[in-house]
This record gives sequence, C-alpha cells and structure tokens, in this order.
Amino acid sequence: MKDLDLTTRLAKTGQPETDIIVQAFNDLLVRLRSEHLSLEEQYTFLSLLINASPMGIVQCDIDGNITSMNPAAKQMMSPSVEEAMCKLPLGQETTIRLPGEPQLFRINYLSFPDRGFRHPFYLIESLTDEVRRAEKAAYERVIRMIAHEVNNSVAGILGLIHNEEVSERMKSLSAFVTRIAEVVKIPKPQLQLCDLSEEVDACRPFLESLCTATQVRLEFNLTDEAIPVRLDTVLFQQVLINIVKNSVESIGPSPDPSLYGREHTVQNNGTITITTQSSPSSGGVGGGLLTITDNGHGISSDVGQNLFTPFYSTKPQGQGIGLLLIRDILTAHGCTFSLLTDPDDHLTRFTILFPNPKIQKS
Repeated sequence: MKDLDLTTRLAKTGQPETDIIVQAFNDLLVRLRSEHLSLEEQYTFLSLLINASPMGIVQCDIDGNITSMNPAAKQMMSPSVEEAMCKLPLGQETTIRLPGEPQLFRINYLSFPDRGFRHPFYLIESLTDEVRRAEKAAYERVIRMIAHEVNNSVAGILGLIHNEEVSERMKSLSAFVTRIAEVVKIPKPQLQLCDLSEEVDACRPFLESLCTATQVRLEFNLTDEAIPVRLDTVLFQQVLINIVKNSVESIGPSPDPSLYGREHTVQNNGTITITTQSSPSSGGVGGGLLTITDNGHGISSDVGQNLFTPFYSTKPQGQGIGLLLIRDILTAHGCTFSLLTDPDDHLTRFTILFPNPKIQKS
C-alpha cells in the first residue's frame, strides 16, 4: 500500500472469518487500482490537452505565484501581458493590445478548487485573427460603398464643370478615395523562394530615391550569408518602400511633440539602417530577420497601442493606410513583426521575422 503496488492480493487462509477480511481487502485494492488508473488517464489526457491548446494556460499556487504554463502561454508572454495579469482581480477579464504590434489578447483570471483550496489560473486567448477579420470585413464594406458613390458623383460633376481649379480638386478627391479603396484589393501573395538580402538590395534604388530630397542617410547592413525566405517580391517591395518612407517622414521636427516618445529636433540629417540576418529561432524554427532602424522622433507607448489599427495616424494629413497595408501583407506572408522605440537608445525599429521556408505553407 505504501509503495502504491495495487496489483498485490492476499491469499485466502481457509478460515471463514479471516477469508472475509481477506476478500474485503482484495476488493478494496481492486477499487483503488481502478480509481488510480482512471485518475492517471484523466490527468494524462488533461496534460496533453493543456499542452496542445492554442489558448495560453498559466497555473498558479494558492498565493497567486506562477508555477507552470503551457507552450502557448510561453509564446504569448511579454512584459505587457505580465503587467496586465498582475493588475487583474480574480474572477475578472481584460483585453490588451501589445504596443507596437498587431497582437490583441483577452486575459481571464479564474480559479478551481483543489483539496479544499482555491487555486488561481490565467487563460490567455489571442483575438488578433478574429478582430482582424472583423475589422477587414467592416472597412471593406465601408470603403467600397464610399469609393463607388464618390467616383460616380465625381465622374458626373467633371462632365458639367469647366473650371480648371475645381476640376483638379475633384480629380484629387477621386484619387484620394481610389487610394483608400486599394487597401482592400491586396492580391494573395504568390510566394517563391528568394534570398532576403538580395531582394532588399534589388529595392535599393527605390529606397535611395526616397532619401534624395532630404539629408537622411540610408545605410545597408546586409549579410553575405544566404537567407532563404518565401515571399511575393512585388508585395515585399511595397512593404519595404512604405516602411522606409515612414522612417524618412519621422526624421525632422515633430509637428506635435506630445505624439512622440521624446522631444528633440532632428533637422533632416538622420540615419536609416536596413539590416538582414538569419534568425536562429522563430517560434522554435529558424527564419529570416529584417530590421529597419531610424533615429526619428520615436513612438510613445500611447501611440504604440494604436499602431496597425485601421485608419489611425498621427500625421496631420495622414490617412492611416500605410501601416494597415503593411500589416495585411506581412500577415499574409506568415510573418511576425513589431514597430517599437527602444527606451535606452531611443532608436525606432521595425522588425520583421520571416518563417522558416521549409515549413511555411505556400
């Protein structure tokens, strides 16, 4: 019994009174063994279920200290998630968006009884894909309706107006609406095996042209090592151009210092550095890493919470389309990415992690 050897049985002695006790003891061992096996099977099944669950599960002791977490929770864990967990009262839930990333999580703080004690645990659910699909469906309908009505009206008005200034204004309005409508027409990426550094280098003339009118210096730090990735070269170039264009615009006196993480005046003489390297670990597998760094005004935590949100922009004339376009293209490529300003060196980095092409789905 002490060794939990529940397969042992007592032999009958031939004495009726003693054999009654022997039979009762053997029946007890049979019941104990059956319940022990049942509990082990349930525990094994529960462990497999927790480890395979796409939902993050964080178990705590009775004092609320974290004792274990499943693989999904380890991937979702970040300082922002940990901070939200610490502030969450037992029995409540909260939703947080990671600063500088398109990730959205819902956190539940619950408990279960165990041997008379209440054991708390956290459930972390990723809402990113669900919210992105809902957002996309909503703004697609709105944009298509607006584009259809505006372009139809503009076409009719242009046929009646002969004033050149008014005509140009109407054409600008039509171009503005058309540009917004383009964000819902992103084609499905035609992935092909490429070298990340070569594709960045092929885009060098376009990127340098963005810096020609300013004193912004563009530096390339491309590794000689081959970095195989699967990407759509046309869409990738569009992403890279948009990111560098945003970096160029961020270098200069801020029109509204409260929107940025620090107040300083970089008089159009900043630096943008594009770096490629092979990532030894990307969710457990290797991949390509692309980083675009600039020394512009930076991004505050408040602004970072709203990045990659449809039509959000800190620019006076901004339409909030650029980062939305980047988000949808990179998501379609299976990339993970972030846009953050480092509080130590004050540099802003757009980091893109490409998945391993050997396991990436075409």
